[in-house]
Amino acid sequence: MSGTPYGFDAGKLREVRSAAGTSVARIARAAGVSERAVSLYLAGTRVPRPEVLPRLAAAVGVAPDDLCTVERERLVHLRVWSGRSRAAMAEALGMAEETYRLLETTGRLGRAAARYERRLDRWARWEEWAAPVYGVTPQRLAAATEASREHWPVLRAERFRRIREHDPEFADQLEQMLGEEP
Repeated sequence: MSGTPYGFDAGKLREVRSAAGTSVARIARAAGVSERAVSLYLAGTRVPRPEVLPRLAAAVGVAPDDLCTVERERLVHLRVWSGRSRAAMAEALGMAEETYRLLETTGRLGRAAARYERRLDRWARWEEWAAPVYGVTPQRLAAATEASREHWPVLRAERFRRIREHDPEFADQLEQMLGEEP
């Protein structure tokens, strides 16, 4: 899984487990993970991989996003809640993984903005052709794409801060090269 947080909330998992009255062992069997993994998820010391989250949610009778807390849904959230790794989502969308990574991170569509859909015999907008892959409505995908676009400067500033902490000299060079703080 990428290092991008997607909002998994151990407290929500504990709540729904309690409401369902189910054991750690039963959840583990249903989700296809070890009891130790479920215990770590419940304790909040481990975050389920994207492929595991939907199975974990199903094991306690909720949707994947019911186990997460996010301020605004972004593309990373929709991808993880669909149970796909970044590579798997890129493949499902027919994109190179790096192209998808940039799309998910920045919210910039580029060539993905429209695609010719043979089944429709016309060009379709991103929201229209990609929404079924994510398993959401076109409106929800459009909102997540916009939220990703708006969140990009925050991510960029955080990444630059980490670069500066780790290697101030490189950060200065990067700043000079770009003409401003990235």
